[in-house]
Amino acid sequence: MLRNPTTYVPKDRIWSGGKRVEMYTDETSVGQIIFNVMKTWPKNVCQINDVDGVTVTFDQAITWAIRMAQIFKKKALKHSDVIGIAARNSTYVMPVAVACLLNGTPFHAVNPVADEATMTHIFSITKPSVIFCDGQEYKKVHASTKAWQPEIFTVVDPVEGVPHIDTLLEPTKTEFLFRPEPLKEGGEQTAAILCSSGTTGMPKAVCIANRSLLLAFFPMSSETVFFAASGLDWYSGLTSLLLSTVLGLTRIITNKPFSAEFFVQVVKKYKVNFAIMSPSHMSAVTSYPGATKEALASIHFMTYGGGFISLPTLNKMQELCPSAILASGYGMTEAGGITYNLGLGKVNTVGKPPPGVKIRIVDDDGKNLGHNEVGEIYANMGLPWKGYYGNPVETQRTLDNQGWIHTGDLGYFDEQNQLFVVDRKKEILKYQSNHYWPTEIEGVIAELPQVKEVSVISIFNEQHGDAAGALVVRQNGTAITAKEIADHVAKRLPAIEKQLHAGVQFTDKLPTNPNGKILRKAAREEFVAKKAAKN
Repeated sequence: MLRNPTTYVPKDRIWSGGKRVEMYTDETSVGQIIFNVMKTWPKNVCQINDVDGVTVTFDQAITWAIRMAQIFKKKALKHSDVIGIAARNSTYVMPVAVACLLNGTPFHAVNPVADEATMTHIFSITKPSVIFCDGQEYKKVHASTKAWQPEIFTVVDPVEGVPHIDTLLEPTKTEFLFRPEPLKEGGEQTAAILCSSGTTGMPKAVCIANRSLLLAFFPMSSETVFFAASGLDWYSGLTSLLLSTVLGLTRIITNKPFSAEFFVQVVKKYKVNFAIMSPSHMSAVTSYPGATKEALASIHFMTYGGGFISLPTLNKMQELCPSAILASGYGMTEAGGITYNLGLGKVNTVGKPPPGVKIRIVDDDGKNLGHNEVGEIYANMGLPWKGYYGNPVETQRTLDNQGWIHTGDLGYFDEQNQLFVVDRKKEILKYQSNHYWPTEIEGVIAELPQVKEVSVISIFNEQHGDAAGALVVRQNGTAITAKEIADHVAKRLPAIEKQLHAGVQFTDKLPTNPNGKILRKAAREEFVAKKAAKN
């Protein structure tokens, strides 16, 4: 088991991970590392597309990337320009991203299923000179960027009259002489741009520095087979890309929607060793009859995060994968991984800070808090961050002049220096003038062995404020009543504001986004509809 030493300085009230061991200099570009790795194992398989069966070796991938990078340079695209990517996982998306890294031009990855208004807002921030998209999204991308009319290429589903990525992959006479572009701004140079989750308004364009992509990863090798359903527009998708290209492992990709049956098929077919899961995806797998020890025997490491998960679900997953390490984590696009937790010792903790990371808990007056005191989580990653692209005002609100990122999340450390995340600061609810956090109640409900998943929402009324209600998915074959759930909450959280005043509704499945994150707004709408149907 990996050790994660954490120190706490009572005088300063700051929690710190161990000392970070630097593997590269500040001048080392991610593109140069990928170039070296791919040249080292030319015949190894770096990517398998489960949709069409296309297998790509490192030699083929770096050759495609070099050819595109040469064209980017001919187009005079530099580190100050931006290349857009609005595409689902497919064979050519990875080489496009690698080409950007080789040329030192940041790519801005956007969710391809975003509506036109959202895409217009997002791409208007960075105004990419070139955009790669799926053919089925071309009209939307074209309409959302008509103000500056970038050059658009399709990566799948060609559109008549629109250039396809194939036109960029023709052999060149000088590709064997290619060398990656050096960093012009050192480790602070922006390598990628992703979108914030938009929980506090429209998404912002988050700059990710080259230096922050050079962190040490979980123990893997070139023989590891990796699977995550995330696209490049998610931080976990960016991590997946780096795991494959920097560490030399084999990555399985798909654009199919997640299902437990599909996940088990992928694991069995490709002997997947490492997987990234959301809590809802993990819950679905543990309830699927086809998920057996034999089917999942190849898995040795599984990470999960993004919400609460019940102990019965985790225990069931550990039973299905007895030799696997289950690890949870806490992070955000702006900071990357802030903490991680190995094993099932404490289920609802998000763990401790890794080497190089410092954390403090801060109250509304800016004072540092101690153990078991809830406040906003501030994280100092010890790494450069340029903030939000073209948005200095929001950058200053998030990153202070001492290098602390204000996460907007509420949490606390216990006496064992384990961090617990309570909720989003701006999602604090108030009942009879008393504040409470939905995730605290969710964590208590998730303790019940009959509960598979839960989302706590608020039903507002003028007299009392935000009354908590729970939308619950029962474990298969179990029975539990709304009263039993409400009574459990009352016993564990006796404060008046934390009771389920709006009641409990049961559902077969919680609403989630494509990556398995629970959509609280949609859960509230379903809760209201089910309650109205009973009245």
